[in-house]
Amino acid sequence: MLATDKPKVKLLTVIWGERYIEEFARISLPSFLAPGNLPSLAQATDLEVLIMTSARSPGVFRREPAFKALEALYRVRFIFIDDLITTGVYGVTLTLAYARGIRDSGCEQTNTYFVFMNSDFVLADGSLRTLAQKIAEGHPCIMAPSLRACSETVLPKLVKSVDCSMNSLAVPPRDMVRLALHNLHPTVIAKTITQDFVNCTTHNQIYWQVDSTTLLGRYHLIFMLMIKPERSLPPVNSYCDYGFVPELVPSGRFEVLNESDDFFMLELQPVEQEKHFLCCGKPTIKQIARELSVWTTQEHRRFAEIDVVFHSSDLPPVLETVREQAAVLTGRLHGMMNRTPMDHVRHPYWVLGVDAWLTQQRVDKDTDAKTPLPPECGPLYPRAGHLRLVTSRNAYLRTLGRLRRLAGVKPNVPIWHHEWLDSRLVLNWIAAIKDPPHRGKLLVSTPHSPLARWLEKTEGFDVIYARDLMDDEALSQWLKVGKRNSRYCNVLCHVYRSDVRQTRRILEGLGALLDDDAAVAVFIDHEAGETDPSNFSWELAQYVHEVVPGRWTGLRISAIFTGGHLKRRLRLIERRLLRHLWPVTWKTALLLPFVVFLWPMVAGATALNNWRLRHSNSSCPPFCSSALLCLSGPTALALTNCDRKDLDCAATGRPDTC
Repeated sequence: MLATDKPKVKLLTVIWGERYIEEFARISLPSFLAPGNLPSLAQATDLEVLIMTSARSPGVFRREPAFKALEALYRVRFIFIDDLITTGVYGVTLTLAYARGIRDSGCEQTNTYFVFMNSDFVLADGSLRTLAQKIAEGHPCIMAPSLRACSETVLPKLVKSVDCSMNSLAVPPRDMVRLALHNLHPTVIAKTITQDFVNCTTHNQIYWQVDSTTLLGRYHLIFMLMIKPERSLPPVNSYCDYGFVPELVPSGRFEVLNESDDFFMLELQPVEQEKHFLCCGKPTIKQIARELSVWTTQEHRRFAEIDVVFHSSDLPPVLETVREQAAVLTGRLHGMMNRTPMDHVRHPYWVLGVDAWLTQQRVDKDTDAKTPLPPECGPLYPRAGHLRLVTSRNAYLRTLGRLRRLAGVKPNVPIWHHEWLDSRLVLNWIAAIKDPPHRGKLLVSTPHSPLARWLEKTEGFDVIYARDLMDDEALSQWLKVGKRNSRYCNVLCHVYRSDVRQTRRILEGLGALLDDDAAVAVFIDHEAGETDPSNFSWELAQYVHEVVPGRWTGLRISAIFTGGHLKRRLRLIERRLLRHLWPVTWKTALLLPFVVFLWPMVAGATALNNWRLRHSNSSCPPFCSSALLCLSGPTALALTNCDRKDLDCAATGRPDTC
């Protein structure tokens, strides 16, 4: 068969950020490269891989051996989504990025099979071979379940199975299912209704224990693995796993890959992910039905009519009995739910998500200007009532924002603020500066760092962005603007957690600007430390070779940290309370007085905890939220490979004379 006669397939994945790209290239991508996955799919189809990412990410991808193997075998293309990326609200970015990937095909959308693949999925060998068979059969829509497992315990075992010579991870389905069943994520255990110990406040999937090697599931929320559009994608009006199927496949035809021997997709998640949804005890059928009524669409209810079976050995005879139990329970659930499903169009979760995404965009850009909707996104509020609702809601949120600004901006925040301890690391370092005012002070930061404007105005710091520091031409231009100091004696580098692996490069770029006896501090700021399920305290130690400068042995290095379990828990409680400050329904409106009463108590507890931990601590607590690394000694020479003459030339902004 000629390549042009094969079905046209585009595999779409969304990923950005150095840390996440490296994690993707370590396990997920090698599993895609297993013989029964991309090689089998490419043999049967005309395959192209589309990666939706940031403009700065292609270089990171090309450093990874697994990506080099991918690029050598298949057509790979990057589509940039910088305008869609925020520091939060990942689901909105993911949906709009997938939509951009689909629209990239233009009028060929209806002649293309789009395969979606999240970057944290790990495929058993042979999974995409099954998908290729389904494509050959002409199915317009294939849904596929994933099974969550704890990344902390599963990841090391998968790493050992990677064939480094082939850059592939070929694990048979039953072996991967066995690994998952032995390391199930807490949320999977909580959604397993054949146990009575723990349950989950959201039942987007429900599981039944069959035996020690078999698990049966019913999925209301399931991943859209492949779609061949019956019509072009209209403006996006819901999350991809709510709206893509009804919008692109109006005929409603779909098939579920419900047998793990044919297709198995492991989803790796940190053990802390979504643990705040867990509670002890067994829920009633009525409680589950009430929760599902709030968000499930017609498609969600149809998906849940199909059994999904995961097994690591032959199917047991008792499976048929459990299938009957699952069918009876699902029938009872759907009978007790609201008769009219939720409409996927402008689903409340989507409207609130996009509204939060727009707010975060303004925060990231440090502007009060209205952020326009991306071209892929449809209108949120078409009706007058909705317009009144959003107008009043936005006015309410603006009022809350003004009240929050009255509490100060980091580092100038009150003691009951959740970032007070982090701010003290910076303020204490500044207070310890003993040099005369004429000795230069410099802040290296990102454009949206809250420290930039504050230190420039109140402490007389010059400010340079890290990206300009690492660019010779931009650095030369920066030195020519205003009355810059040619040498700096005190330098503070504000590095966010997402850029921590750039720290050594930033420090080495500083060498030409430092006085011989300069003191340099690196403030590593894990801005969302309390909500990140991963333990940054452990991760930071893994990056030591990318944080400490290469010629560090001649320096005096000290570090202080802040964070901890209690700080994290108080912040999580505060966030949950703040979410209820805007009542969505009359039931949540009844909670408003309770929230207003509780918040001062949480703020008071935060203040007491901050006071208790106010003294600097050289021991790194669990869930570190920030760290201050102090370097002193012959820093100018230690942070560069140049000699003194080279430093003098570079500081003039004329490196060509060196």
